Amino acid sequence: MIQFDQQHQLPLLIVIITTSLYFAARKSSKSSSLEDDSSSNKKRREHRLSFTSVGLGIGSFPPTANVKEPIINTAIYFRNHTECPSNQAVVDSIILPLLEYVRLSTVPDLHNRICRSTDGKEKINPNDLIRELNIDGDKALLNKCIVDHCQDTLGEGRGDLPWWEILIIRNSNSSAPSACVLRFHHVIGDGLALVAAFNKLLTTEDGKEIQSPISFKSGASKKKRGKKGILSILWSLVEATGHCLTLAATKYDDDTVFSKMNHSKMKHSGNREAVIFPTVSLDFIKKLKTAAGVTVNDVLMTAVSQAIHDYCKLQNDTVLAEKGSDVQCRGLLPVGFPRNEDELKDSSTAFRNMWCMVSCDIGVGCKDIQDRLKHIHAKTTEMKEKPRAYMQLKIQNGLGPYVPVSAGQQTVFDTFSRHSLVLTNVPGPSDTVCFAGKKVEGVQLFFDNLLTQVDLISYAGKVFGNIIFDAEQLPESEVFGKLYLQALVELAKRLNVGVPAEIEQ
Repeated sequence: MIQFDQQHQLPLLIVIITTSLYFAARKSSKSSSLEDDSSSNKKRREHRLSFTSVGLGIGSFPPTANVKEPIINTAIYFRNHTECPSNQAVVDSIILPLLEYVRLSTVPDLHNRICRSTDGKEKINPNDLIRELNIDGDKALLNKCIVDHCQDTLGEGRGDLPWWEILIIRNSNSSAPSACVLRFHHVIGDGLALVAAFNKLLTTEDGKEIQSPISFKSGASKKKRGKKGILSILWSLVEATGHCLTLAATKYDDDTVFSKMNHSKMKHSGNREAVIFPTVSLDFIKKLKTAAGVTVNDVLMTAVSQAIHDYCKLQNDTVLAEKGSDVQCRGLLPVGFPRNEDELKDSSTAFRNMWCMVSCDIGVGCKDIQDRLKHIHAKTTEMKEKPRAYMQLKIQNGLGPYVPVSAGQQTVFDTFSRHSLVLTNVPGPSDTVCFAGKKVEGVQLFFDNLLTQVDLISYAGKVFGNIIFDAEQLPESEVFGKLYLQALVELAKRLNVGVPAEIEQ
């Protein structure tokens, strides 16, 4: 019998776990292609919640972290209160079509991992899924109101309603915008599922259906993976599994002024603020990415990284001054997995949580912005070439059910607390659209997380964005929007790309 000393135990465990997950995935893929004639079995399978969804419902972090519900808040802005849709228009055009989806017309039963009917209600009153607030102020007050309500509960205590709502904020100031905030508990599904569903409800200004901004085809990646041999594939999966299993034990990000609250005892204070980034032309961002030979995501991540670097310098950060390019500052990037058109069209399978977080160093220590862009491009390319996201999702749903809830929550906390921020970038409609018959002027995503979070979204040829953070963490935070814009201007000058007049001003 062969005996392994302690230093060999982890690599052996990783190999065993990887092999088990790999063959389990192959078996699952084959079995899922078989038709099940039992309508009752099919119904149970369609309503089954993944471990990722259940974890989001129970709570991803230990109670001591004081993190409340994971809620996706999508703010849709209208020119003023007269251009904001009526409650009845929202019911007819948005809520009633959404109630056709299983997860939007039922309530999560986390213990049994299913979605159940609402107690004692034969039919949900769509008006119960609308809340209305009235304010009188400028756009800054409107955004503050949205952030203040980001954590309003969508779970228990709402009369057993489905875990979502539309918050309509009507601003009586006729020269300032109003907004509809689409609020969905993350247990319902991920951002890709929400985008796909809402694309069917939005229209162009002349009432036509819009084109989806997201492609769910995955043929290219499968073709690339198909060229590798079985041993090469297994080795890459072993490396990815080791990365995922040890991420919660890696070194904490350096204690810069930006990351100083990220540690083993960090706690959500319950007090959040947001800085709205200046809106920039998507065409401008695409010109930058073409000139540099990178992606749009690389360019936007570089601007965020440069803004963090410059913020630390403005705060006379000693850690950045001492460590320079060796500063460790990582972001967690949500990665969504493709799903086929049949799933998206099926009301029982359209909403799912097929995503995970992937760690990425964002090069905050780099002094030169072009070096920063090269660093980020190399890191994101590595993310795409290595199956770390794939294995992370398999570990979540394959091993998660066998881990005690408290241990799973602690692992998630240990992973998050070692990082500095969460960064998302979501493509929206390329043209101007209407929501409940009213023209949409702009959009924002707001997600109140344990970590500082940056959310970027494109819409109608523009990129909108914000950073939401603990109000006690970042002094003089209002400068972030200016630093983000300055980074894009500096990158344009270095790449010999013309800067739009509105940005120059």
